[in-house]
Amino acid sequence: MASDMLAAASKIATTGLVILTLTSMLYYVLVAVAALIVCRRKPSAGARPRASILVPLCGIQSSLRGNLEALLGALGPEDELLVGTARPADPAVALAREVLAHEARARIVAGSGSRATNPKVATLVALERLVTREIVVLVDCDVRLDAALLDGLVGSLADPRVGLATALYRGEPSGSLASRLEALSINMDFVPSVLAIHMLGGGLDFALGAANAVRREVLRAIGGIVSLGEVLADDHVLGKRVSQAGYRVVIAPVCASIWLDSSLGDTLTRLLRWCRTYRVCRPGAYAATLVSHHGVTCAVTALGLAILGGGGSIRAATALLVSVLLVRMTSGLVAHTRIAGREADARSLLLLGLRDLVGSALFVAAWTGRGVTWRGTRYDVAHDGTLHRRPAWPRQESGSPIAPTS
Repeated sequence: MASDMLAAASKIATTGLVILTLTSMLYYVLVAVAALIVCRRKPSAGARPRASILVPLCGIQSSLRGNLEALLGALGPEDELLVGTARPADPAVALAREVLAHEARARIVAGSGSRATNPKVATLVALERLVTREIVVLVDCDVRLDAALLDGLVGSLADPRVGLATALYRGEPSGSLASRLEALSINMDFVPSVLAIHMLGGGLDFALGAANAVRREVLRAIGGIVSLGEVLADDHVLGKRVSQAGYRVVIAPVCASIWLDSSLGDTLTRLLRWCRTYRVCRPGAYAATLVSHHGVTCAVTALGLAILGGGGSIRAATALLVSVLLVRMTSGLVAHTRIAGREADARSLLLLGLRDLVGSALFVAAWTGRGVTWRGTRYDVAHDGTLHRRPAWPRQESGSPIAPTS
């Protein structure tokens, strides 16, 4: 009796896994179609407005010097570059001074008096006070932005109905397993999913995190950067508020690059933070990814059940797994190539199945708590997306933490 019930439950589970795999395959096809439709715009020609480029720094990454030098080369004659840190003693200040020492268009701010919980926003608040141009460009310090990308981003604001332009981006792996897995998450999962949202929704009402251009008057209308001080997904919320203010949010016809070289531990921590941020910002949409993003994991699980003799044939389960992998890799490659063009990275494609298994594990982990680690500090993310710093435990003389008593 018990064995019959187990066999029946296994068959039901297998049927559910097959359905989820098939819905994921349909989603992968949708992603490829969305990339072909959405990524058709060409950068606008002609002169663009002057811009203030704001770059918040935090620590020194291996790509930081090159990124700052690229920004210098991207500046127009009437642009200004404002870089800074939340802490005066941040080592990035010294590097920025070295790179920007002889550039009259650049200013460096060491430390911020802002009390924003979000350290990136705290830095941007200090930089925003120095802005003198009518277009404000917000660029993460890990982004390699050249003149063509800057022109395309700012040029997207030529239509006065557009309040914010957001840039697509691609991850460039350094060669390590961690960097390749993170690049796949960006290139063949996250950014293509944004294109699908754009196609199905007729546009975007949020911004991405790499580089954004916003009108200064629009920034004032929504309360300035300081109004984002307590939220984790500051870029996402910025786009939301611009949209709610009656302006359009558009995808700029450019693709910025982000150099990835973190350790495996740091990479998994960052990916988990992204997942929990997504869950908080769009809980319904994040839950819906169960039927769209986890086809490989479902097929692997179905094959495992078949091997254990719990349901279905091994041959059919193997065919299902091969099919979903082929559709997944083809769709991801089409979308990524459409976004990144000649810079598309196909070398990591064989790791896409492993990345999806890791992604499914992170999906489960995203629902198990609200804690995230960002720039070495632990936070809790509230249901409204705000950040709350976790109190540090007191330490004994030996330096080991003392567990709190109940």
